[in-house]
Amino acid sequence: MITIYSQYFNPAISRRMGRRIRKDKAVNYRDERLESILRAMNLKYEIRKCYYPRVPYEETNMFLIEGNIKKSTLLKVIENRL
Repeated sequence: MITIYSQYFNPAISRRMGRRIRKDKAVNYRDERLESILRAMNLKYEIRKCYYPRVPYEETNMFLIEGNIKKSTLLKVIENRL
């Protein structure tokens, strides 16, 4: 099970605070876009409301993804498709 937070793609925060992709790619991010990418990859996922540990005062979405893929590889694929 892979856990991905919406904060990984938020262009308003720094990498130190949790962004995991390039800022120019993050500008196009929306949760709906991530859902369509995951559906296109035929991955099963579940969305939960939560708080990202580095930004505990801001509610975000957590995507729990079932798949046989490494998290870093998945993030690179998502970054390229945004």
